[in-house]
Amino acid sequence: MKLDNFRKLLLKKSENSDIENIVYFVHDDIIADMVMESLEKMARAKHKGDAANLAMRDFGVEMDPEHEPSMIHDALSHHASQYKSALHSGRHDLANQHARQIFRIMDMADQAQKHSHGKLDVQAVSPHAWERNAKTKQFTEEDRPVQAGRKKPGQFVTDTKGWRYRGRDYSFLQQAPHESYRGEVRRHGHNEGYPLEHIRINGRHLDIQDVPPEDLKGYKEHPFDKHPVMDHFEIPASQRSPQDDQKWLEDKEKYADSPELDQYFSKLEDSEQRDPEKFKSRGSKPSDPVHKPVDNPLDLSDTATSTPKQASKPTQEVEAKPDISSEDKIKHIMEADIPEDIKRSIVEALQSGKK
Repeated sequence: MKLDNFRKLLLKKSENSDIENIVYFVHDDIIADMVMESLEKMARAKHKGDAANLAMRDFGVEMDPEHEPSMIHDALSHHASQYKSALHSGRHDLANQHARQIFRIMDMADQAQKHSHGKLDVQAVSPHAWERNAKTKQFTEEDRPVQAGRKKPGQFVTDTKGWRYRGRDYSFLQQAPHESYRGEVRRHGHNEGYPLEHIRINGRHLDIQDVPPEDLKGYKEHPFDKHPVMDHFEIPASQRSPQDDQKWLEDKEKYADSPELDQYFSKLEDSEQRDPEKFKSRGSKPSDPVHKPVDNPLDLSDTATSTPKQASKPTQEVEAKPDISSEDKIKHIMEADIPEDIKRSIVEALQSGKK
């Protein structure tokens, strides 16, 4: 990727000498990855939740800043705990059921946060890189879409869906992420099984417990699974009628007085009374990994890339500064007067092996 013009633009717009120095010596790959990551985040943030129906919008707007986010966190913690125990007990069908519900709740929460006005914040590594393991077929030159010019050889036949995946098999979560996502994986560093333990709701990691195998009696629901939003959120707004929206309002009122909600609050109260300190610290740090180590983690070194990128030669307007060691670069970056998130992104990229 040629980035000389982009470098010149950064230098032209920058009034910060620290940024100017970094622009000179940072490798093209790092700048390219940071630009792509920013564009991806902007695209996701812009459209996420735009197509939400009335029920989803109402759920986001009307949610209590403590109540619903806490329920979502507890529901995801429950299903992740059950999933982990089922998986380690060899009960893969049961593990798949809980994984499917995790995806449904995450999909719902991912859409709802846009309409919550800051009351709900969902942070998680995108599952696309792991899902790609289940969809590896690529177009060849003999395929009609390629011959018609609609697709290119090597392009994947099936798109990944992320949290909207609704298959029956979630075994891809146990694998290393697919190599086609190596650039993205370099940024977050999770190159083994999907890191469920790093999902955060309003800043709290999931509270994943080790459920004894003898306690696995079958698929066990969480009270939030019965929340009416879980019946309404997947129906496109274009396919809903005024009667559907009225039903949502009625279902929401009924749930407020439901036994499921009473069950949730009773469980919460029991947990707090049993161990107040432990209850208070839930999610303050990641739980133990859900997935066992994989035999072949995704190799994130530069030598692992199938088509190594070459740094573009600097033009006369952007002259290269004398080469310095990675350690000196990192020291310079950490001392620079630039935002902390930019510091972290550049340092992580340098530490991953880029010069």
